Amino acid sequence: MVKEDVIKKIESITHPKVRNIVRVCVEQGCRFKPHPSNPNLVNLFDPARRKNIIGDINPSSPRGYFTLEVENGRFKSFRNEIIGLDIDQAGFEESVLKRLKR
Repeated sequence: MVKEDVIKKIESITHPKVRNIVRVCVEQGCRFKPHPSNPNLVNLFDPARRKNIIGDINPSSPRGYFTLEVENGRFKSFRNEIIGLDIDQAGFEESVLKRLKR
């Protein structure tokens, strides 16, 4: 069961697609971690893998902003040409969740 404070944190995410992705990850056991240098951002930590799986989530961004890990262990915006995801496409949420399962 997801705690009430975590539910409030999820619901505070402005963009509905980002909110849904985070909700699915939290339901599967991920936890919020504060960003180490920016109090306006949060990371999503997977305790099973012992690492962040989504970085730099900006809960107040109306455009929806977060970063995903690329091959070399660095995090890049999902809008980056390396990742090439488009938040306006219909299958965006499924594409991100599939990428996270790798």
